[in-house]
Amino acid sequence: MDDRNVYIVKALNELWIKQVTNNTEFANKNNIDEKTVRNIKGLKTESASLQTIINICETQGMNLSDFFKHAESLFPQLKFK
Repeated sequence: MDDRNVYIVKALNELWIKQVTNNTEFANKNNIDEKTVRNIKGLKTESASLQTIINICETQGMNLSDFFKHAESLFPQLKFK
């Protein structure tokens, strides 16, 4: 079984973080730690806390359910069978 947490991190990276030019600014705007941004951007972490996902989604104007639907479309491995 694939680790879904890794795909969630990859989805966060794809949707928002890989195009960030200023990690500190993104972190402050999204109320998360700058190190978290760096770790997600460099895919150096295998999971993101639910609070991190909530904070980013809230700031970016996306519902959690929409985030996970989008993440599933990027990474079908996230779907439960």
